[in-house]
Amino acid sequence: MYDVVVEKQPVLSRILSKINNSSVNVQAYLLVGEDHEELERCALTFAKVLICPDKYSEKCLKCNICSRIKSGNFAELKIIEPINGIIKKEEIINLRSFFQTKSIEGKNQIYIMKDVEFLNSSAANALLKFLEEPESNTVAIFTTTNLNSVINTIVSRCQIIKLNNNNIKKGLDFIKNMSGLDEDLINSTLDFLFTIESSNAKAFTMLKEFLNLFNTKELLKGALTVMLLSYKDALNYKIFKNMEYFNNETGIKNLCTYQNIDVLIKKISFILENVKKLEYNVNVTLFVSNIIIGIGEITDGQSNRS
Repeated sequence: MYDVVVEKQPVLSRILSKINNSSVNVQAYLLVGEDHEELERCALTFAKVLICPDKYSEKCLKCNICSRIKSGNFAELKIIEPINGIIKKEEIINLRSFFQTKSIEGKNQIYIMKDVEFLNSSAANALLKFLEEPESNTVAIFTTTNLNSVINTIVSRCQIIKLNNNNIKKGLDFIKNMSGLDEDLINSTLDFLFTIESSNAKAFTMLKEFLNLFNTKELLKGALTVMLLSYKDALNYKIFKNMEYFNNETGIKNLCTYQNIDVLIKKISFILENVKKLEYNVNVTLFVSNIIIGIGEITDGQSNRS
């Protein structure tokens, strides 16, 4: 038996061990987690198991494919990730062309698509055609931190694997760890978000004060993370009547009273897109102003906001 052990991921370990010992796999897998680094680590291990021409072993010396994958020098593993918050159709076209013309060294041709929720509509349609008519040894590994935002027709074609994200107890400590903010800044972010939700005009009066507190990209990213977790908990409460991160926060409950599930999902996607934009040079005043306006524009058409 050639067991695969992925540290702190027992479910994934069992699935990879089964694949490693039987060479039987499906055409597409969707890894769901909360940490991008952990998703990338698991996706690369998954690729090694699927590609290795022998039985995968962490200390295998029979080929150098796994070491090349680890170093990013294995040309026949394709990795796609959003550019400026979007995965475009051209990426899918190039992917299909690549797998039609390239020979392979390993058992399977693999592509990893990070943050698959960022597919635009034309890219999603092209990807669906690829999934419906795959080459027999082409396998997709998708990753996401937001399963609710992934197009249903793609989700339905994947084996979903939820990674273990319980290393840190959820609650205030988890929010602090994810955002890098202290409790006062977390509360300031919540106050600002709830003000945005109630009135754009009032939020703009708070803009200068907010920017005085969140005056670096790192702090702004932390604030967006708190907003993201707030909307995720609003969605949790809307669907399951409980929260994962915030302890029964009244303001988050209030978000559910006048927003439907689709609106909450769109706001989650909007925040994720803006987290990506922070990687580039931005005018922080304009950036936060666009956050205020953008959140206000995502409605079901029945909002009474001012």
